[in-house]
Parts: sequence; structure tokens; C-alpha cells
Amino acid sequence: MKRTRKPESDENIKVVSDQIRKASKKPESKTVQKWTSTGVTLLDLIMGGGIPWGNIINIVGDFSSGKTYLAIEILAHIFIKIFKRSKKLKFYYDDAEGGFSFDTRKMYGFDVIKEAQSRSLSVEQFATRFKKQVDKIKSDEYLIYILDTLDGLPSEAEKLRDGRRQKAMEKSMEDDTEYKEEGSYKVEKPKFLSEFFRLRAAEGKETNMCLIVISQVRDNIGVMFGDKQKRTGGKALDFYASHCLWLAEVEKKRKKGRVTGITVKARLKKSKIATPFRESFIDIVFDYGIDNIKSNINFLYDLKTELGKSKTTDRVKWEGKEYSINELIKHIEKRNLEDKLADKVIEKWNEIEESISSKGRKNKWEN
Repeated sequence: MKRTRKPESDENIKVVSDQIRKASKKPESKTVQKWTSTGVTLLDLIMGGGIPWGNIINIVGDFSSGKTYLAIEILAHIFIKIFKRSKKLKFYYDDAEGGFSFDTRKMYGFDVIKEAQSRSLSVEQFATRFKKQVDKIKSDEYLIYILDTLDGLPSEAEKLRDGRRQKAMEKSMEDDTEYKEEGSYKVEKPKFLSEFFRLRAAEGKETNMCLIVISQVRDNIGVMFGDKQKRTGGKALDFYASHCLWLAEVEKKRKKGRVTGITVKARLKKSKIATPFRESFIDIVFDYGIDNIKSNINFLYDLKTELGKSKTTDRVKWEGKEYSINELIKHIEKRNLEDKLADKVIEKWNEIEESISSKGRKNKWEN
């Protein structure tokens, strides 16, 4: 079955099980799954339909991979395009690392982080705050909670241990003695997160919430997405998240010698809903956000190498007429042809999926 697009409206928030089967090629389930587009065509295709309500999504990447850009772009699209800025959508951006510096008022016309909103300082605070936000939403309301990042949060036990350490070190300096720290297994945080995700994943299925957990890996991922990279809550997130989306920067965009954006490779390493290991390249422009049109053009005309580097292409054909890439972007924007471009991308994606499927094989379970 093929993926299909729906117009950007509240109708996007009631996708039933039959459409899950179409998007993910998994057997039909009796569970009704609600989906909402991310606003990024290729990301919707990778994830099997977009954002699945009632689930946990993990976005993983190194420091330069556009994790925060992707999270706020998804939030902005759903809030502005889908909900039309309605109060029916509640959102909470938990800036745990305290490093959020985007001027979202200028970019999107609203503040992602509200003035009175505080950030979590421990995994326990985050768990309490998230549960409180979920409990407040009504049956006809939706919640997007973004944690940026889980790796930046210590446990309360770690904070207490640090306090004791500082006092002991000060005392040792006064006494001119050597400070020695007691051994500790320091397993409080992994144990707590395993319990948290187990409980919230089960409860979340009954609510219109989506928890987006951003994870930071310290090593550069590159394009290989190896298993050497570790992130906080790894095993728990691998098991309880509906999607684990890994990002890696593969190319920097430059104009007049200055970096203006990046291309990232998005790969669905794990999914309970969609087909895993689907991947594509997405363009991010620093003063614009995700460039959905350019990303779609790159895919439609195969303008990226396997490693994500841009191919040298002067002209492409659109409906019988040749354009440069910039000319085609302007043509599509001027004539509001974004949906038509997306339809072509979806058609090509489906053709590839069809060509690699096991369709036509004999049913081995038939007598």
C-alpha cells in the first residue's frame, strides 16, 4: 500500500489504523493511531506518517547535527499550520541544558519558550514536570513536550553527591590533606529513566501527547551511524520510544565563503510503527529553518551522492521546462506548487519501496 498526503488542516489529526498500515507496511492493527505531519515531506516518509500522538520520539545527534532546529520546526509547523495557533495545542520546551538561543519570535512569530516557563534541573524534576503537563490536558487538547537534552540532566542523587564532594574537598584543602572519593556505582539515573519511560510510555498511549526527547552524543556520528555512540537513557529509549531518529551533518552550505547552513542525514534506526532504517538528506538554513523545497528537489532529481555531498548539476526539468535549482525553487514558491512537488517526491518514494518489496512472492503460509 502507498503513502498518501493530506491537506494541512485539522483533518491531519485523525489517521486510523488502515493508514498506518499504508504508511508503515505493517499488519493492520485494531488500535487507532493519530498522526500529524511534521511539515518536512521526507521526514514524514522516513517516520511512516509524521508525528504519532501518544508516543515518545527520540532525536539523536552530535553537537552540529540540527537536532534543536528539527524539534522547533516540527513544533512550529504543527502549532501554526495544523492548529492555526489554537490553544488546543499545548507545548512545553524544556531547555534542560540552558543553551536555547533561537529567536523564535522572529523566525515563527511566537515564543517557543514562554516567559514564566522554567527548565528542569534533574531527571526527577523533568519527570514531575512532564507528568504535570500531561495531567492538565483535556480530552480534546494535544501536548508536545520537548526535552533538550536528556543528557544534560543529572539525578538528584548526583547533585547531593556533588554537594558532599565540594564540602569534603574544601575541608581537605583547609586541612592540607588529600581528598579521596568513595566509590559509587552511580546507577540512579539509568534506573530512574528505565522506570520513567516504562510508566509514561504505557500512560501516553491513552493521551494526545507527544514527548520528543533530544539526545546528545559526544562523538561525531558521520554517515556510518555506528553503535559506538552512547546517549543517556539509551536502552530504555530504544525499547520504549516509538521512533529513534539519528541525525548526522554531512555537508556545510556556503555563500561568499561563509557557512549559511548544513545538510543532515536523517536515519530511522528504530521504529515500532514504520519500517526502520529509512533515511534521507534534509537541508537546514540557519536564518530560515528546514528547507523543505530544496530537500525535496534534491531527492526528486538525485542531487546528492550516497555520502550526502551535492552533485554539480546546472539544470533540471520540471514539467517539460528546464530550470536552474534556484530558478525552480522560485518558480515553485511563486506559484504555490509546494504540494505538487511533495506529491512527486511521495510518488518516487513509493515507487522505490514497491521495487524493493517482496510483492509477487508466493505466500508461504498458503496450503
